[in-house]
Amino acid sequence: MHLKQTADLRQATRDFSAAFGADISSEVEANSTLLVHWLSYLNSFHRTGVADSLLDAVGSSIREVAGVLSLGLARQALFSLRGQVDVLLAWLYFKDHAIEWDHVNQTAEGFKLKKDLLQYLEQHVPRFSHRVGILRNIATRKELDPYRLLSAHIHAQSDPVLPVIVELIDLVRPEAVCKECARMAFEVTEFLNDVLLAVYLPSWASLPVVVQAEVINRFKTDDQRKSFFT
Repeated sequence: MHLKQTADLRQATRDFSAAFGADISSEVEANSTLLVHWLSYLNSFHRTGVADSLLDAVGSSIREVAGVLSLGLARQALFSLRGQVDVLLAWLYFKDHAIEWDHVNQTAEGFKLKKDLLQYLEQHVPRFSHRVGILRNIATRKELDPYRLLSAHIHAQSDPVLPVIVELIDLVRPEAVCKECARMAFEVTEFLNDVLLAVYLPSWASLPVVVQAEVINRFKTDDQRKSFFT
């Protein structure tokens, strides 16, 4: 039984990857473009020697999403997508808190939750809430907080998001489902982009050109643009 099921699963992932893998992997890359540019910028100018592994992990997670989706493993991609939010927000805190980061690594305790991390940014980054509010009003993503949707899937909070796996081959989802997950990479990317913009706006001149152009194109009025930059 196990021999047959694992063989069927192996064949299903192989068939899916051959038919759709490259296109879906490419779509994940395209939808993660802003985040990739941010990572290049942060790695070049804002590594502190503390918790840099968290920043590296975000890049690994983008590749993980592309990899598992190219095999048809949609549910596994959702875990990786939510992890991007957890890990990047954690980096924004722990990069400046060496003692707390050492404690996390020594005890596996003290990692910060998304809610706490956003509250920390609101309290310690001038005009963070104001800037995030403007960016929410001009968001192009469908989910203002994609983390909530991803958490619903991961925690199986209702019938529509419960896993239904009868045979191992059921792990491989239809192309349409995997493409929907690939689109979720943009939802996460824009959410994180907006957080990072609210934090690093004082360094506007050094931000990636792609990041600058994207947000400028989103402003609907001059008043929004002026309020954001003041």
